[in-house]
Amino acid sequence: MFVMRNFLSVLSLSVMPSPDHHTRVLPCGETSRRRFYSHLRSNRSRRTTQEARGLIVEIRLGSRRSDLARWQANHVADLIRSVEPAAEVRMVFVSSVGDKDRRSEFQQIGGIGAFTKESEDSLLRNEVDLVVHSLKDLPTKLQPGLVLAAVPKREDPRDAICGVTLDQLRPGLRVGTGSIRRKAQLLALCSGLDIRPIRGNVSPRLRKAKNREGIDATLLAAAGLSRLGLLHEASQIVDAHIFPYAVGQGALAAEAREGDTALIALLQKIEDRQSRTEVDAERALMRSLDAGCSLPIGVSATWLAGTLMLRGQVTHPDGQTKIANESVGRADQADAIGRSLGHKLLQQGAEEILKAVPRTVEEQRPI
Repeated sequence: MFVMRNFLSVLSLSVMPSPDHHTRVLPCGETSRRRFYSHLRSNRSRRTTQEARGLIVEIRLGSRRSDLARWQANHVADLIRSVEPAAEVRMVFVSSVGDKDRRSEFQQIGGIGAFTKESEDSLLRNEVDLVVHSLKDLPTKLQPGLVLAAVPKREDPRDAICGVTLDQLRPGLRVGTGSIRRKAQLLALCSGLDIRPIRGNVSPRLRKAKNREGIDATLLAAAGLSRLGLLHEASQIVDAHIFPYAVGQGALAAEAREGDTALIALLQKIEDRQSRTEVDAERALMRSLDAGCSLPIGVSATWLAGTLMLRGQVTHPDGQTKIANESVGRADQADAIGRSLGHKLLQQGAEEILKAVPRTVEEQRPI
């Protein structure tokens, strides 16, 4: 459950920033002491009333420390404050395996859950009340006791190529990416590309492409560039029908404990139903393929008159084979849309393509 302010925390309210950002210091003397204790009783009474009404007094929000993760966490915190001004959101930073190991390939540090497991463990240990993830990093099967409480409005889910455009791809061009999906789809477009494994935060990857430090180009999520004010660095935002994006890309995940009903009810107020339908359908597709976020599966979601069309593509790691199909349904049929598409892709041979992935993961270390 949520951490409520203890007596010392309440006491700290006696010295606090005033609206003009100067520090208000209590004067000395008996009159001042009476005034302070009157303020303390009033504050306690107000908090007791808030708790009795089921309001959230404090939310400990878990986040990774990267610039992008901080932006995402602060964005969700602002959304929470916009619908519940009484909520006090406090950031708690959690380091993931993916943060601690910046050199090994994604698959070598555990693949699925490499950026989310520690945050989820913090939730289960009651060290935080809520964690915010890039939804594409979240495993399709959550740990028992946890729920995907809300999906705010999705940012542009497409990929961005930086350094060159797709029509400038040529054999021998060095393209940096740590994503099996992006690698497979790039090779499907140009079989002679020199794909270099690369990981790390957005800015260093952009710098390497810009300065030709081991690579000539790289691919990143357009959403991440936009959130960091770096969208101008993209040479091209790639058409999703040509280069389908990752499941959940561009969306944020607010994950909480399933028993924290008051918090879940609050988070529902910041959810975007269309975005939630899209990612629920995409994640249902992944579950039907028994696949995780590190496999070469791309999707694109399109809406027409309240109807969702989900397109999925599975690409062989060498880029030589790809299969695609689509499924359509109403907004309340997200799970069925995803499962139907998964069934179609399996009938077309998706299982055999996905089986090839572990045998083709390169063992070289990223640049």
